[in-house]
Amino acid sequence: MTTTPQGYDPVTLNHYLWFKNRCHECSAADFQSLFEAIMKRAKPGFMQVRPYGSIGDRKCDGLLFGGGTVYQVYSPDEFRQADLLKKISEDLDGAVKHWKGQVREWVFVYNVRRGLAPDVPRVLGEKRSEYPGIEIESISNDGLWEIARSLSLQQRAEVLGPPTGYEALFLAPGLLPTQVSRLLEHGWLVLVQDVLSPINLRSVVDALKPDLPFGGPIHLNPGGATTDFEQMAVWQRQVVEGAIANAGHHLPRFAVFSLAPIPLAIQLGFLLSDRVEVRCFQFDRDRRSWTWRPAQVACARSRLRVAGIPADTIPGPCEVVVRISLSASVLPEDTRLICPSGAIEIDISAQRPNVTWLKTPAQLSTLGTRFREVLAAVRRTVPGCTALHLFYAGPTGGAVVLGQQINPRMDPPVVLYQYSRQKTVRHQPVLTLADCSSKGALFSTARRPGSGAYSREGAVVQGATRLTLPASTRTEPAGAGRPGIFTR
Repeated sequence: MTTTPQGYDPVTLNHYLWFKNRCHECSAADFQSLFEAIMKRAKPGFMQVRPYGSIGDRKCDGLLFGGGTVYQVYSPDEFRQADLLKKISEDLDGAVKHWKGQVREWVFVYNVRRGLAPDVPRVLGEKRSEYPGIEIESISNDGLWEIARSLSLQQRAEVLGPPTGYEALFLAPGLLPTQVSRLLEHGWLVLVQDVLSPINLRSVVDALKPDLPFGGPIHLNPGGATTDFEQMAVWQRQVVEGAIANAGHHLPRFAVFSLAPIPLAIQLGFLLSDRVEVRCFQFDRDRRSWTWRPAQVACARSRLRVAGIPADTIPGPCEVVVRISLSASVLPEDTRLICPSGAIEIDISAQRPNVTWLKTPAQLSTLGTRFREVLAAVRRTVPGCTALHLFYAGPTGGAVVLGQQINPRMDPPVVLYQYSRQKTVRHQPVLTLADCSSKGALFSTARRPGSGAYSREGAVVQGATRLTLPASTRTEPAGAGRPGIFTR
């Protein structure tokens, strides 16, 4: 009896049960087709191999040519140990013979209902001794599911079908040209930043109406892999840049649903920038919905007060503090504990800050405009500004909008803070948004020790120790004792 896994969201659980059903009911040919469909999406270099005339398939059901990996698939209708042992020996020996020195890894993929017989691992061990230059591995149907689970939701839906009740979230095979045209006209790429809490995908679809999601949602949640802000920000950069690149010129429109720490929400807006079309949504706590209220509800709430912009130009280098109070008041006595004395202090605030302040998209538009005006005023009146410290108490939808307004090539580096009432110093610096050409020490005062630096084009640096990241990144110099630097 298959044990239902715990902790899966409804869509993943639906796909898991359907995958298990297919593995249990499928023929050998059907399982190979399932394997190929998953691997083509998980590993773009994967090549299907089919028997061809008298030469057959040269003992290969799939090939990653660049890596020298040969896959052999086994899914018997009825398991016989002797047959399986014979197949392992014949297929591996045949692959080595046919592919000669090109084989560096041989992977045995199997679909058996009740586990392998004990002699099978023994034979695989013997083959490792016989071929020491070849890595010999195996993938069960459970292992294949983990590969499938790592695919994007849209890719998984292409293999296993849209889950029941969630059909509107996915592009289904066989769409008519008129349906594709409608999706391109009314579709939005959905970004779900569900770091703090799960987000109901059906509520996402309702909030978009009459528009539509274009393909499966892109989840901006690294899961349990890390709780470090810098690592989460690097991971988020890779996902968002990939989404923007894939959108190309056809559909550079993003609908953002965020329940995330404020620094990550601001960074998301910074990555999206104001060069692509973005719609931000906010979860309404009272109605338990992501759907916006009618525009007339919050016309008075849209007014924001701005105070503290210098009347005259401030000569010489200095730092600027910007406090934004929407859901609660950001207190000067809290920010002065962490920021240098003598910094210019600017406040943007609602008339009565409250957690239910945000009701309509018009308020987000006003917030973006006011913050953009403040940034312009800082450039004009504080030309020597070396850092802008941004303290924000407000909804995550507003945080994304703030990030969009930051122009790293015109504005000074922007330091982002995470708030915790339980700490003596309630605001802690965690990320810095900066131009990719910024080098050297950015701060004259010590910051959080042991923090790193990373960039939109760069890699993580932990103190003075370089960490290994994908080849698409490069390392920028880092100064010890400052929050992670993120560039665009």
